[in-house]
Amino acid sequence: MFDWDFTAFNEDAIIIGMKGGGKTYLANEILHSLKNVPVIVFDFNWGFHDSRAVVVHNLQEVFKIYDEMKGHIIFQPYDKSKPVFESFCSEIFARSNVVAIIDETHQYVSKMAICKPYNDLILSGRPRGISVISISSRPANLSNNALTNARHIFAFRLNLQSDVEFLQSWLGDQAWELLPKEQRKKNLDAPELEQFSFYYRDTQKGAGMVGKI
Repeated sequence: MFDWDFTAFNEDAIIIGMKGGGKTYLANEILHSLKNVPVIVFDFNWGFHDSRAVVVHNLQEVFKIYDEMKGHIIFQPYDKSKPVFESFCSEIFARSNVVAIIDETHQYVSKMAICKPYNDLILSGRPRGISVISISSRPANLSNNALTNARHIFAFRLNLQSDVEFLQSWLGDQAWELLPKEQRKKNLDAPELEQFSFYYRDTQKGAGMVGKI
């Protein structure tokens, strides 16, 4: 597992990159590393696994089980509608001292249209002891609030200039190194990221670094 200084219940994180780049693998490693920390996963693509976790498909069962055991819960919904996602976020917000991992966030929010329950988690979850780890294959569709409030950013390789241009405010010019050389506008001589590598930045510690899963 990549060594990062993460304080559960007090910090948020973002994991971004194109499909198949390694986001879910990294998120699974993070889940496994959060020992003795209550975690609830919104597993849109049913890609999470954890021998200590309970896998649930019904939203009401998620929080019934969680309130009883407060361990690792992986919610793999049969119903992936927006109302279910909003209810999931609302139920998380009603609790405290929990890490929420939300996969495929871009399916429900965009830069211009962020649903209130998710926005509440991002903007007001920290005082309640809620950490949110948001995962998306379309950075440009993430809300500014999600990135602004995230201390930790993991960026895997991308294939769209619009995504890099959006990320540049948070990652600096090194964001262009997430693209193949022929698509870049800056850092043309920098090497391309290796497969399953990512650029990591702790926004409170200045310059970032390259890691590999």
